Amino acid sequence: MSWFGYALLKGIGATVSLRFSRRHIERRLLKRGRVIYAFWHGRLLLLAYTHRRRRIHIMISEHRDGEMIAQVTRQLGFGAVRGSTTRGGIQALKGMVRAVRRFDGAITPDGPRGPHAVVQPGTISAAQLSSAPILPLTSAAFPGWHLSSWDRFLLPRPFACCVVRFGNPLFVPRRLTKEEFERWRLRLQQELNRITEEADIIAKRWAQTGRFRDIP
Repeated sequence: MSWFGYALLKGIGATVSLRFSRRHIERRLLKRGRVIYAFWHGRLLLLAYTHRRRRIHIMISEHRDGEMIAQVTRQLGFGAVRGSTTRGGIQALKGMVRAVRRFDGAITPDGPRGPHAVVQPGTISAAQLSSAPILPLTSAAFPGWHLSSWDRFLLPRPFACCVVRFGNPLFVPRRLTKEEFERWRLRLQQELNRITEEADIIAKRWAQTGRFRDIP
C-alpha cells in the first residue's frame, strides 16, 4: 500500500495552493548547521510534501503502520529512525542523535499514539544530546478534512489554500534540572499550538478573501 500513500501525497501537492510563512527562520538556521524539525502528528502530511528529497531523518514508530509510513517516506527522499517515546525509545533517541550529525532530523512530539498536542520528552532529549536547535513548524489547509483519529489528522481538500508556518527555534541547553526540562517541554508545546492556530487563521482568510496575508 505504500505506492498509494505516495500517489496520494503527490496528488495533493499538485492540486493545492501553497505558501510559506516565516520561512526566513528556517533558512537562517540551516545556514548554521543541522536542525530537528518538530510538528504535531496530525499536521505531517503537507510537511512530508514540502520537505521531500532532502534526506531529513524522521523518527517513525515501530508499530505495524510505521513500516508503511517508512516506505512512503523513503520514496519521498527521507531517511527513517525507527522507534518512538513509547516503544524502542532509547534506541530511537540514540539513532536520532547519530542521524543529526549528518542530516536534519524530524520528530512528531505527540506521536505515535498521543495524547494529541502533548509534547513527549524525546524531542527535548534529542536536542540536548545533539546540540541541534528544535525548529517548530506546522501546516494548515482550508478547506480540509480532520479525520476522526486521535491526532485529528488534517487532509487538505483539492484546491485548498495551504500554509506551512515556522515558529521560533528552541536552543535547548545540554544540562537541565528536572524543572528546567519541564519548562522547555512546555515551551515547545505552547509554540507548536501557537503557530498551528495562526496557520489555521492565515489559510482560512486566504481562502475566503483570495488574498494571502501573513502574520508577523
